[in-house]
Amino acid sequence: MTHLHGGVTGPRSDGYPEAWVDPNGNTAADFPAIHDSPVPHQQVKEYPNKQEPATLWYHDHALGATRLNVYAGLAGFYLLRDPMENSLPKGDYEVPIVIQDRSFNSDGSLQYSDGTDDDYEAEFFGDVPVVNGKAYPYIEVEPRKYRFRFLNGSNGRVFNLNLRNETAPGVPTMNQIATDLGFLDSVATIGPGGDQSSLLLGGAERADIVIDFSDFEGQTFTLTNNAPTPYAGETVPISESDMPEIMRFKVTDSVTEEDETIPLSRFLTQINKRYPEPDVTDSGTTRYMTLDTGTLEVAPGIEYDSHFLNRSQWTDEEAVVQPTFGTSEEWVLANVTGDSHPIHLHLVDFEVVGRRTFNAEAFDEARQAGEDPAVADYLEGPVIQPDPGEQGPKDTVLVNPNEAAIIRPAFTGFTGRYVWHCHILEHEDQEMMLPYEVVPDE
Repeated sequence: MTHLHGGVTGPRSDGYPEAWVDPNGNTAADFPAIHDSPVPHQQVKEYPNKQEPATLWYHDHALGATRLNVYAGLAGFYLLRDPMENSLPKGDYEVPIVIQDRSFNSDGSLQYSDGTDDDYEAEFFGDVPVVNGKAYPYIEVEPRKYRFRFLNGSNGRVFNLNLRNETAPGVPTMNQIATDLGFLDSVATIGPGGDQSSLLLGGAERADIVIDFSDFEGQTFTLTNNAPTPYAGETVPISESDMPEIMRFKVTDSVTEEDETIPLSRFLTQINKRYPEPDVTDSGTTRYMTLDTGTLEVAPGIEYDSHFLNRSQWTDEEAVVQPTFGTSEEWVLANVTGDSHPIHLHLVDFEVVGRRTFNAEAFDEARQAGEDPAVADYLEGPVIQPDPGEQGPKDTVLVNPNEAAIIRPAFTGFTGRYVWHCHILEHEDQEMMLPYEVVPDE
């Protein structure tokens, strides 16, 4: 079942993991098609496209097999536009960039574990960077502004990106104008002397970036990465990165088409007036969610190390929360593990309120002692504000070890059953996913 990631879609079109479709067009009983297709053995699903313009993407979401199907290539961009975006770089000067990592067999086929006991992929990290399906690519750019829509489409890798000049001192600033699901209020500058030193992207996160190459004719830039694997909130020197170089930008000597891009600050002011904040009611509800590890019995006598949300499995109906349509809630995502997790909520966008230090060791010790500790009692220090590049509509947030990310989702659009999960795809397929159900306001 295809999931439109970031799309405001009804529950029968969202890509629920059990909303399977077989080769003959038969479907799960609880998720029939919106209406019959005139083409035999096909289904019709509906994407209303009634939301703020954003960089969406689509991928398979089959229960227990998402990691395999996305790795095999079942994913792509789905861009929602507003005519006002014509005042940004467009046409050949707008480039979607999906960054992934792959490993290859000697015959060029994709390499992935076969799932046996001694070859089980707890998290996949490839050894070859792949951009838009090409290994170690380059792009020729003119000395003018370009718009790049970055997506981390990897199974498990986090990227921390920067530009490095291979020919002369100095690099252009990366100007972030949008997050996963909409535009920022103001430009977030990334690079030396900017609001942020680098662009950090967990799995499924997107960043809409404008780069001006006007002052760099004839120069070459490498997109570098210094996030280690597995990522746990800290970067490494570029010399220690296992994937230090992603792609290159080669700047030509001349411009073939006049750059009509308006100032980015003016654009953001204009576009945000068209998309005011949705009218939602603060429910006053705070939910404390934990990101956990444990063991999973997959067959009698066979257990794997696994990952969970709220120490619950997919089939644990008591773990299904029920927010009310038209309201917002505060979710506190507390990471009890030693890994960073990109947490994604279907249907909704949310505000990243901030992060707090979480004493995961003491919390886990209390649980191991048989207690039922409250997450709130193990939060320490003040709320740390999100990076400027996170201060826009999001659907995925990276939660580091010993940290609790605080988000505020608004449950609008549709009622029905959806999911939230870790977007490390191996974790998602290992039970780190739960349903939630938006219920009517009665």
